[in-house]
Amino acid sequence: MASLIDRNAVELLLLVTGAVRSGIVDALAGAGPHSPEEVAGAAGADLRACRVMLGALVEQGIAEREGQEYRLSALGRSHLVDAGPELERYKLLHQVNKMRGWLELPEVVRSGHPLPRDPARADLRSFAFAMGERDPELIDETIENCLRFGGTIRSMLDVGGAVGHLARAFALRGVQATLLDREDVMPLAREFLGADADKVTLVSGDFTKALPPGPFDLAFLGNVCHIYGPATNARVFEEVHAVLSPGGVIVVQDQVLGRSPRGAMFAVNMLQATEEGGVWSEQEFRDWLTVAGFGEVEVVDLFTSKTQLILGRKR
Repeated sequence: MASLIDRNAVELLLLVTGAVRSGIVDALAGAGPHSPEEVAGAAGADLRACRVMLGALVEQGIAEREGQEYRLSALGRSHLVDAGPELERYKLLHQVNKMRGWLELPEVVRSGHPLPRDPARADLRSFAFAMGERDPELIDETIENCLRFGGTIRSMLDVGGAVGHLARAFALRGVQATLLDREDVMPLAREFLGADADKVTLVSGDFTKALPPGPFDLAFLGNVCHIYGPATNARVFEEVHAVLSPGGVIVVQDQVLGRSPRGAMFAVNMLQATEEGGVWSEQEFRDWLTVAGFGEVEVVDLFTSKTQLILGRKR
């Protein structure tokens, strides 16, 4: 009988993220192979527990055993350690963080509000770096659509752009890029951007309260509209309009209800995580943009993602 839920996939997610958080993955990532005693010592962990975890990691192909010693497999390294298109270390950690809220769904459904979160358990690093773990092909497809629609782009504002993965990609194409996000995100953005941090102007602030004055040829809002309700999104679009150059372009990347295959499921994620967020329809985006003063609105399904781009030009 086919199971409704792939329980093995759930357990594998928890195994891998447990190995990352406990230090086992990083202990295995060094020049090796390593004995269980070395792994336990490097991770500051119990030896028996490490032996059990190592056995499971080998069984799942994340690690390899050589005699009585262990190392990460090529699969484990590419997905959890080495920079590259397959790296998803922080995406997986962020996924587990989200599960805490999903486990509270019965209470959320009864009250209509997410449960209070313990600030001590907040994991801003995993969230911010997860946003930066983007497929390079998705970034390229996004930028190509921006340039196709916008024409000559000399300057751009990345609104709520987390660690600046998209702003950097624009900057490397010769565009004057500005990243706007919260003050506590800026140190993480500098760390993520590394030597490229000097190529991007970093601005601390809450985009729901104010935007840099500009003017900018393009404003990009990637995966932020689902955090807020209709009134906030409509007002932000009006403020974006004010900081754009004549004929400037707004580009929103998000899930569009009715077009994204996981739109309804993602709406549940916003239910458990935000007070007013959700997944909005194409018509809602069009209405907000029109009222804000944008025309030529276009919606594009991204080939490299299950999300959409909503593009409009300042009238």
